[in-house]
Amino acid sequence: MIAEHPVRAGAQEWADVLGRLQPRLYSISSSPLTDPHRVSLTVSVVRYENLRGRSRKGVCSPFLADAEQDAVVPVSVRRAAHFRPPADPGTPMVMIGPGTGVAPFLGFLEERRALGHRAPNWLFFGEQHRATDFLYEEELTAFLADGTLDRLDTAFSRDQRAKIYVQDRMREHGPQLWSRLRSGAHLYVCGDAARMAKDVDRALRDIAVAHGGHDQESAAAYVKQLAAEKRYVRDVY
Repeated sequence: MIAEHPVRAGAQEWADVLGRLQPRLYSISSSPLTDPHRVSLTVSVVRYENLRGRSRKGVCSPFLADAEQDAVVPVSVRRAAHFRPPADPGTPMVMIGPGTGVAPFLGFLEERRALGHRAPNWLFFGEQHRATDFLYEEELTAFLADGTLDRLDTAFSRDQRAKIYVQDRMREHGPQLWSRLRSGAHLYVCGDAARMAKDVDRALRDIAVAHGGHDQESAAAYVKQLAAEKRYVRDVY
């Protein structure tokens, strides 16, 4: 906007009107039970051209991507008290993590495997193209092979004419998902708050109506109760 409508202002005037740069929050995508000396992050690097054809980039992700191997990066840890795998080894998990939202679930699965928890674990993952955007395909395939992950449903939105998202896969497998919830499964959602999380929440209520005998009002109450019981937990941004 300033490029289109130039203004003259001093440095202090800019500082007075601009907000403070906010910390970048990334989910940890590893478990200390696998390697106590290593913390993994999953970062999508932001680089693009604006409408004027100028190259632009994000503040933090290109810095991390381009940093030298021994670069010093200040970090802090923000706890998410309830966003963790179930303590009960027999409690099933359902995880919904499109894009980089899959990050914490790598750590969840590593932890359950390390602890020998054998409850069913189901992951919904989505991105644009399978060929280029299937994050952690090898790791997830290995989790399937050793039984840590018993179901993996993917939604690659641009690989066919009609766009398919994780919430569409949820509805497609609505009876099975409802059965998992009825058996006590914990449901986790990580990723985009603006659209994905709202669409997933709506799909969850629709499944309660279609397969649980709820009307819209009681379905909303059911989902709210899941959240109150910490069985429906979200880490969205």
